[in-house]
Amino acid sequence: MPATAQSKSTDPRDRMGVFKRLDDVPTRRRLHQHAAAYEGRDVWAEFINANGDRYKTEDTRQRVERAGEVWKDHMDGRGRHYALATPADVEAWASWMVDEYTVGYAYNGYWVRVDAFYEWLRWHTDHPHVYQPVRMAAADPDAPASRAIWDEKVGRRRDRE
Repeated sequence: MPATAQSKSTDPRDRMGVFKRLDDVPTRRRLHQHAAAYEGRDVWAEFINANGDRYKTEDTRQRVERAGEVWKDHMDGRGRHYALATPADVEAWASWMVDEYTVGYAYNGYWVRVDAFYEWLRWHTDHPHVYQPVRMAAADPDAPASRAIWDEKVGRRRDRE
């Protein structure tokens, strides 16, 4: 479905900027190059604080914090800081989520928050994020769990239009 003034494109590649695949990103611009800058840094807390207006109710804040904890635990298990994910990290997490939960719960409870986190990082110049690994995973034909969650997102949006 092409984007109109009323709707956004349903293709995740249209919502991720210049780099559509990790292979397109020059090695020097890949997130793992910045591991030292993120050691011991609680970027998730920075994200929550910067978005205080969006997360003002206690219930919403707890949900965002819970999503962050689950994401951090996943990335710890992969040996990487949670702000420096690859699309493969996202797909592994998405696969676990769709095995544990319904696709709708995986999307609404977790995916939407991690996607927002990476969008926030991408749009802030004090972070080196020039690509969006969550959306790269959704666009990857070899990432079926990420795509299923993306399709849930698109379906919910379509239902509102």
